[in-house]
Amino acid sequence: MPNVEYASFGGGVYEVRELHRDSQDDSNRFFDQLYKVQNQEKTDFDYVLFDSGTEETFAKKLDAREDIKIFMKLPAKFKIDTPVGPYNPDWAIVKHEDGADRIYMIRETKSTSNVELLRPTEKAKINAATEHFKALNIDYAKSSPEGWNL
Repeated sequence: MPNVEYASFGGGVYEVRELHRDSQDDSNRFFDQLYKVQNQEKTDFDYVLFDSGTEETFAKKLDAREDIKIFMKLPAKFKIDTPVGPYNPDWAIVKHEDGADRIYMIRETKSTSNVELLRPTEKAKINAATEHFKALNIDYAKSSPEGWNL
């Protein structure tokens, strides 16, 4: 991991070690929900917890791409406040692009790109998260098999 100790997200400050500890706690789930990371330099863990086949596919894509330098499945404890309740985005990603530039990304994985197939609260939270991360100048998008937005 880079030498980053704290990250500010929507008025709250999270110690990177705290996010790592929470992710480690999540790793005690069933092994059939764990993807074995092939490129260990991209994460502090041997396995990434996934909640769906779409998330497993996304983890494999992140792991395989050379331009993705670090990725992390955000723990359930990591939430931002929205008008329709707390929202837990799926992924934090550092991407290397155009030489040395780094792009910090947050991604939400869904099985479809059709927003009309999502529950109304899901749509509302994604819309709120879009505005939240735009205000923080963080690249946020929904990822799905029709468009991974990497």
